[in-house]
Amino acid sequence: MMKSLSLKCTLMLLSLGLISLCWLTTNTEAATKYMESKSINTQLEDKQSSNDKEERHSSHHKNMSKEELQAHKLKKMQMLANYFEIDTEGKSAKELRVAIEKAKIEQPEKWEMFKQQFRAKKLEEMREFAKSKGISIEGKTEQQLREELHKLKQSKKE
Repeated sequence: MMKSLSLKCTLMLLSLGLISLCWLTTNTEAATKYMESKSINTQLEDKQSSNDKEERHSSHHKNMSKEELQAHKLKKMQMLANYFEIDTEGKSAKELRVAIEKAKIEQPEKWEMFKQQFRAKKLEEMREFAKSKGISIEGKTEQQLREELHKLKQSKKE
Protein backbone atom coordinates (compact mmCIF):
# COMPACT_ATOMS: atom_id res chain seq x y z
CA MET A 1 0.00 0.00 0.00
CA MET A 2 2.75 2.44 0.99
CA LYS A 3 4.88 1.59 -2.06
CA SER A 4 2.01 2.18 -4.46
CA LEU A 5 1.25 5.53 -2.82
CA SER A 6 4.86 6.72 -3.09
CA LEU A 7 4.99 5.44 -6.68
CA LYS A 8 1.82 7.40 -7.51
CA CYS A 9 3.30 10.53 -5.88
CA THR A 10 6.53 10.10 -7.80
CA LEU A 11 4.66 9.65 -11.10
CA MET A 12 2.49 12.65 -10.36
CA LEU A 13 5.53 14.82 -9.60
CA LEU A 14 7.26 13.64 -12.76
CA SER A 15 4.21 14.42 -14.87
CA LEU A 16 3.94 17.89 -13.29
CA GLY A 17 7.62 18.44 -14.04
CA LEU A 18 7.12 17.40 -17.68
CA ILE A 19 4.09 19.64 -18.03
CA SER A 20 6.05 22.56 -16.57
CA LEU A 21 8.97 21.83 -18.86
CA CYS A 22 6.70 21.74 -21.93
CA TRP A 23 5.06 24.99 -20.89
CA LEU A 24 8.42 26.66 -20.36
CA THR A 25 9.83 25.58 -23.72
CA THR A 26 6.79 26.94 -25.57
CA ASN A 27 6.87 30.25 -23.71
CA THR A 28 10.65 30.63 -23.46
CA GLU A 29 11.01 33.43 -25.99
CA ALA A 30 8.27 35.54 -24.43
CA ALA A 31 9.51 34.80 -20.92
CA THR A 32 13.09 35.68 -21.88
CA LYS A 33 12.04 39.00 -23.39
CA TYR A 34 9.97 39.79 -20.32
CA MET A 35 12.79 38.91 -17.92
CA GLU A 36 15.33 40.92 -19.93
CA SER A 37 13.11 44.00 -19.98
CA LYS A 38 12.33 43.54 -16.30
CA SER A 39 16.02 43.10 -15.56
CA ILE A 40 17.04 46.19 -17.55
CA ASN A 41 14.37 48.33 -15.89
CA THR A 42 15.37 47.08 -12.42
CA GLN A 43 19.05 47.70 -13.13
CA LEU A 44 18.30 51.21 -14.40
CA GLU A 45 16.28 52.00 -11.28
CA ASP A 46 19.10 50.67 -9.06
CA LYS A 47 21.66 52.74 -10.96
CA GLN A 48 19.52 55.88 -10.72
CA SER A 49 19.10 55.48 -6.97
CA SER A 50 22.87 54.96 -6.56
CA ASN A 51 23.50 58.04 -8.75
CA ASP A 52 21.24 60.05 -6.47
CA LYS A 53 23.36 58.92 -3.51
CA GLU A 54 26.56 59.87 -5.33
CA GLU A 55 25.24 63.39 -5.96
CA ARG A 56 24.85 63.90 -2.22
CA HIS A 57 28.43 62.88 -1.43
CA SER A 58 31.45 65.12 -1.78
CA SER A 59 33.72 64.73 -4.76
CA HIS A 60 37.39 63.82 -4.84
CA HIS A 61 37.83 66.85 -7.13
CA LYS A 62 38.38 69.21 -4.22
CA ASN A 63 39.99 71.97 -6.28
CA MET A 64 37.02 72.36 -8.62
CA SER A 65 34.11 74.68 -8.14
CA LYS A 66 30.59 73.26 -8.40
CA GLU A 67 30.24 74.59 -11.95
CA GLU A 68 33.61 73.17 -13.00
CA LEU A 69 32.68 69.79 -11.51
CA GLN A 70 29.36 69.75 -13.37
CA ALA A 71 31.13 70.65 -16.62
CA HIS A 72 33.66 67.86 -15.98
CA LYS A 73 30.88 65.31 -15.41
CA LEU A 74 29.04 66.49 -18.54
CA LYS A 75 32.22 66.13 -20.57
CA LYS A 76 32.64 62.55 -19.31
CA MET A 77 29.01 61.73 -20.14
CA GLN A 78 29.42 63.16 -23.64
CA MET A 79 32.53 61.03 -24.12
CA LEU A 80 30.56 57.93 -23.08
CA ALA A 81 27.63 58.93 -25.29
CA ASN A 82 29.96 59.26 -28.28
CA TYR A 83 31.46 55.85 -27.51
CA PHE A 84 28.01 54.23 -27.36
CA GLU A 85 26.87 56.27 -30.40
CA ILE A 86 24.11 58.02 -28.45
CA ASP A 87 22.75 61.26 -29.91
CA THR A 88 23.34 64.07 -27.38
CA GLU A 89 21.41 66.71 -29.30
CA GLY A 90 18.80 68.40 -27.09
CA LYS A 91 19.19 66.01 -24.13
CA SER A 92 19.53 67.14 -20.55
CA ALA A 93 22.26 65.71 -18.34
CA LYS A 94 19.73 63.45 -16.62
CA GLU A 95 18.35 62.11 -19.92
CA LEU A 96 21.88 61.54 -21.14
CA ARG A 97 22.76 59.65 -17.95
CA VAL A 98 19.71 57.39 -18.36
CA ALA A 99 20.55 56.71 -22.02
CA ILE A 100 24.14 55.83 -21.08
CA GLU A 101 23.05 53.51 -18.27
CA LYS A 102 20.65 51.77 -20.65
CA ALA A 103 23.43 51.37 -23.24
CA LYS A 104 25.75 49.90 -20.57
CA ILE A 105 23.15 47.29 -19.67
CA GLU A 106 22.19 46.47 -23.26
CA GLN A 107 25.81 46.30 -24.49
CA PRO A 108 27.86 44.85 -21.61
CA GLU A 109 30.71 43.72 -23.89
CA LYS A 110 31.15 47.22 -25.27
CA TRP A 111 31.02 48.66 -21.73
CA GLU A 112 33.71 46.24 -20.52
CA MET A 113 35.87 47.15 -23.52
CA PHE A 114 35.46 50.86 -22.73
CA LYS A 115 36.46 50.30 -19.10
CA GLN A 116 39.58 48.38 -20.15
CA GLN A 117 40.58 51.11 -22.61
CA PHE A 118 39.94 53.83 -20.02
CA ARG A 119 41.99 52.02 -17.35
CA ALA A 120 44.86 51.51 -19.80
CA LYS A 121 44.80 55.22 -20.66
CA LYS A 122 44.78 56.20 -16.97
CA LEU A 123 47.63 53.77 -16.21
CA GLU A 124 49.70 55.27 -19.01
CA GLU A 125 49.04 58.78 -17.66
CA MET A 126 50.01 57.61 -14.17
CA ARG A 127 53.23 56.07 -15.49
CA GLU A 128 54.14 59.31 -17.30
CA PHE A 129 53.44 61.34 -14.15
CA ALA A 130 55.47 58.96 -11.96
CA LYS A 131 58.33 59.10 -14.44
CA SER A 132 58.24 62.91 -14.39
CA LYS A 133 58.54 62.76 -10.58
CA GLY A 134 61.61 60.52 -10.81
CA ILE A 135 59.91 57.26 -9.84
CA SER A 136 61.07 54.10 -11.61
CA ILE A 137 58.13 52.56 -13.47
CA GLU A 138 59.75 49.38 -14.80
CA GLY A 139 57.83 46.22 -13.86
CA LYS A 140 55.52 47.97 -11.39
CA THR A 141 51.81 47.37 -11.14
CA GLU A 142 49.23 50.11 -10.99
CA GLN A 143 48.83 49.56 -7.25
CA GLN A 144 52.58 49.84 -6.64
CA LEU A 145 52.71 53.10 -8.59
CA ARG A 146 49.75 54.47 -6.64
CA GLU A 147 51.45 53.63 -3.35
CA GLU A 148 54.73 55.27 -4.38
CA LEU A 149 52.95 58.39 -5.62
CA HIS A 150 50.98 58.51 -2.37
CA LYS A 151 54.20 58.22 -0.34
CA LEU A 152 55.72 61.02 -2.40
CA LYS A 153 52.70 63.23 -1.76
CA GLN A 154 52.79 62.46 1.97
CA SER A 155 56.52 63.25 2.20
CA LYS A 156 55.93 66.66 0.60
CA LYS A 157 53.21 67.47 3.14
CA GLU A 158 55.61 66.93 6.04
